[in-house]
Amino acid sequence: MAYSTALSQGISILLFIHTMAEERCYHYLSTKVISEQLNIPVPTTAKVIRSLNSAQLTVAKEGAKGGIMLARPLSEITFLDVFLAVEPGKGLFKIDLDVNLSGPEVDEVKQKIVNHLSATEQAMHNSLKDMKLTDLLE
Repeated sequence: MAYSTALSQGISILLFIHTMAEERCYHYLSTKVISEQLNIPVPTTAKVIRSLNSAQLTVAKEGAKGGIMLARPLSEITFLDVFLAVEPGKGLFKIDLDVNLSGPEVDEVKQKIVNHLSATEQAMHNSLKDMKLTDLLE
């Protein structure tokens, strides 16, 4: 299954917010600044940020001194957190085994495919859960 670029954009946005807060003491960053600095269109940036806000990875503040900031330390955010935020409700694989063939052998092969992809998805899930965004900064 192909995914949008939202995962890499979400990671980039979170890293940028973290870096600006750490290095330049910015508390809130505007969507426009994030968009310009990361070269992501404003509508796309806003959409990804909405997803990050919904997942409580970022916090938005309205007003003249408002913007976006991290809701918790970067060291507590995993790749899986970002994936689940920007690709909500999606599995890592889309399994479509609706074929016109039937019979015990076909059913057995279909079950083997499902089992292997499920095991692979669980392994990827665990790997993403073990990887913190701060791992990228080391």
